[in-house]
Amino acid sequence: MSGRGRMLVIANPTASGGGYRRDLPLIVEALASFGYAVDERHTERPGDAVSIARSGVEDGFEVVCAVGGDGTVNETINGLAGSDVPLAIVRTGTVNVLAMELGIPLDPPDALRVIEKASVSWIDLGRAGERYFALMAGIGMDAQVVATVNPVLKRTLKEAAFALQGAVTYLRHEEALLRVDDGEHVVDGYFAVFGNASNYAGSFGITPYADMRDGLLDVCVLQDKSFLSTAWYWLAALLNSHLTHPKVQYFRTEAAQVSAVEEGKEILVQTDGEVAGKLPLECRVVPRALRVVVP
Repeated sequence: MSGRGRMLVIANPTASGGGYRRDLPLIVEALASFGYAVDERHTERPGDAVSIARSGVEDGFEVVCAVGGDGTVNETINGLAGSDVPLAIVRTGTVNVLAMELGIPLDPPDALRVIEKASVSWIDLGRAGERYFALMAGIGMDAQVVATVNPVLKRTLKEAAFALQGAVTYLRHEEALLRVDDGEHVVDGYFAVFGNASNYAGSFGITPYADMRDGLLDVCVLQDKSFLSTAWYWLAALLNSHLTHPKVQYFRTEAAQVSAVEEGKEILVQTDGEVAGKLPLECRVVPRALRVVVP
């Protein structure tokens, strides 16, 4: 066995439309040069990274490295959550917000240098129903956008694809009223974010005060669905000034029940940019649930 033990590499060869496929052998070669015995496994369909990571924990790998975008990382987290096996990240997807949040460089050679140093920390995770998330759970409008955004448009326009799809979703989809209840706060609204991290997307944050190590989730609820309020909300979020809106409620909690106010209304949930189910469910924090390789 190599000096640092065994590393499981979970790679999504189709990330960024396959633009990094030719780099995968170089990434694996670099990881092996650090002293790891590397086992490389590729995902083929949604859910693969969860089962591969889970089997990696059971098989006693010392480190699991996710090579891909936010979707690959989120699935890998769901296989590692609660274990002692640390997650390393090499970004090859459209975007990787968790890497940005942790200060991991987005350029693969620089990310590999972070892994070479092998400094390990820990973070809290959120859990929406049975799905873990590192960044946020979005309920309502943004989950509908995630569910309907065109994959080709996403690869071409990246973050702008979600803005475009968001406009289409607002015009075509009638938002249903939801309720967030943590025992202390009962808030009704049309869009809610449970943030474990300050970054919501690459350039702005819905929960700017969230901390991945404070044992809490930050909750932001938009209580108005008018065009003016919705447009103002998203534009103000770019400047972190959306919290001043009178129809925005912001608080912190360990756990809350989220449900549709009107029975029979379907409201989707997304976690870290992947559709994760629908209401009703509980969102809660799981303290110190994931070890991560950081700069």
